[in-house]
Amino acid sequence: MKNLVSAIIVGLLPSLATAGGHSGFGGHGTQVVVDSHAMEGTSGALVRNVGKDVWIWDNPPEGFPAATAAECTQYIAFATGQQQPVGGTVTCRVVDADGDVFLNNGTFQPNGTVSLTNVAATGKWAAYVGAQWEGKTDIQVDSMTSTYSFKPVN
Repeated sequence: MKNLVSAIIVGLLPSLATAGGHSGFGGHGTQVVVDSHAMEGTSGALVRNVGKDVWIWDNPPEGFPAATAAECTQYIAFATGQQQPVGGTVTCRVVDADGDVFLNNGTFQPNGTVSLTNVAATGKWAAYVGAQWEGKTDIQVDSMTSTYSFKPVN
């Protein structure tokens, strides 16, 4: 099981975080997994990773933070005996320094990216509900740490 968890973390750690809606409102982030748990069934396994992330925004609009802290939870499904996942989801939540909230959901894509959508927000983030981003892992530092980038797709 430990090898399965390591393979999951190494292969899919892009708990990629944010979304776009603004042509220059992408960025990059870092994730450190703080909790990981595997659940085994008869035909597969489900892994849950909880990460503490920092997102650094490229060209944020005036009044927006240059960086944001987030907590992201991933669920990744594997068929028994397979190293590649059959799918996965990620949900990230933010309460920024101004007290505004941001919530997004993402799904792992066959090309190794994550498709993210901002599903709820308040304050300055509210105008970005429905915004979408594509994220990808840039550097897998070790089994518990990665860096990634994200870019707006709408």
